[in-house]
Amino acid sequence: MSEPRIRRAWSATGVRARATLVSVMVVGTVLLLGLFVLADRTESRLKDSIVAATETRVIDVAALAAAGGLGEDVVTLSSNQLIQVIEQGRVVAASPGLQGVAPLAVIDVAPGITERIEVAEAVFEAVEEQVPFVEDESPYVVIAGGFASPDGPGVVLVASSLSPAEAAVNALRPLLWIGFPITLAAVGATVWFLTGWALHPVEAMRKEADAISAAALSRRLPVPESQDEVRRLADTLNRMLDRLEGASVSQRQFVSDASHELKTPLATMRTMIEVAEHDPDFDGWPDLLAGLKREDERIEALVTDLLTLARYDEGAAGGTRQEVDVDQVLGRVAVRTARTAPEVVVDGSGILPARVLGNAAALERLFWNLSLNAARYGSSRVTLSSRVTGRSVTVRVVDDGPGIAPGDHERVFERFVRLDDGRGRDAGGTGLGLAVARAVARSHGGDVRIVHSTPGTTIEVELPALR
Repeated sequence: MSEPRIRRAWSATGVRARATLVSVMVVGTVLLLGLFVLADRTESRLKDSIVAATETRVIDVAALAAAGGLGEDVVTLSSNQLIQVIEQGRVVAASPGLQGVAPLAVIDVAPGITERIEVAEAVFEAVEEQVPFVEDESPYVVIAGGFASPDGPGVVLVASSLSPAEAAVNALRPLLWIGFPITLAAVGATVWFLTGWALHPVEAMRKEADAISAAALSRRLPVPESQDEVRRLADTLNRMLDRLEGASVSQRQFVSDASHELKTPLATMRTMIEVAEHDPDFDGWPDLLAGLKREDERIEALVTDLLTLARYDEGAAGGTRQEVDVDQVLGRVAVRTARTAPEVVVDGSGILPARVLGNAAALERLFWNLSLNAARYGSSRVTLSSRVTGRSVTVRVVDDGPGIAPGDHERVFERFVRLDDGRGRDAGGTGLGLAVARAVARSHGGDVRIVHSTPGTTIEVELPALR
């Protein structure tokens, strides 16, 4: 199977199955290595104990030989043990059955010293042929110990079979191999159960999320009682659903308001055309064309503001950033406002030099929207000012109109909000000017807020100063 197919097959399995499989594989690998190490270490320790017991037996027999307390037969502690006491090259005492058997080895060892020696396997094969009850074909460990008796120096040879160690390990291995699959099955079942238990809240969240649609955004995912990552995930997803629901409500309201705002000038244009169409003597074409143009400009302004807000919502309306002289931009806005609203006095004496990093066209639109709004609702005077305060540039637009109630200071920045609908429409407003102004300011790292409104209104723009 190719690697991509393996990856697809692996990805197709569930988290529960993957966790169980990986756990079983890891535990199985570790357990398998542990079994080999355990068997090897057990056999090694058993052989070490046989060597130690053999050396102890050599010391005991050598002590008896030195004291002259041995007969021809030497009692062995195990049927797997062979003993020879050698003096002057001949066997003077041996374990049962070894009388008359040639020495296993010819070696001189100083009295009181023990050492392990190597004896050829052929020697033990010869012993097995001469002694009927010696049939052990396993390796032997041979320890030699020297002694000094009244008859002269001698050597004690004790050979112990290593078959008990091998037999013990051979008996242990089947038990280990039986326990191996049982342990893996227990680990797999445990991981399967615990993973399923841990993923149960996630599955409940999945089912609930699957049932949530655009028509049922008010539903929320179940939150488990445990204080863990799953609960934090549920809380995060529910907060996301809160934002999506809010965005959906705003979108529906936005579409509804936009439809209503577009329907009004379109209805006006259609009425004007129908009047002209049904009046054979209609001669007010100049006024009709002027009215159609006025409504067309209103539609164009509304669509332009909608597109601008949409781009800012998507974060794609930043434009090219460069050094902008705020005082020069405000000067152009003051001249434009005075030309557009000649009935009010535009005071720009408070405009002081200030520079920011931003998009000049967007900033001019920001200040123009605020200035035009002030001219619409002011009684006779609009004041523009700018100054640098610390690390910020502060721009103020002040009018002497009726003001805005404190409870409406934030609401006026919402889309299609007019505190005086009739007045706003007569003046040609779209209800989006302040919303666009705030969007531009925030895209430049600043903000717009109302700081005073009794009477008159003071709108303050704060932008990061260029350093």
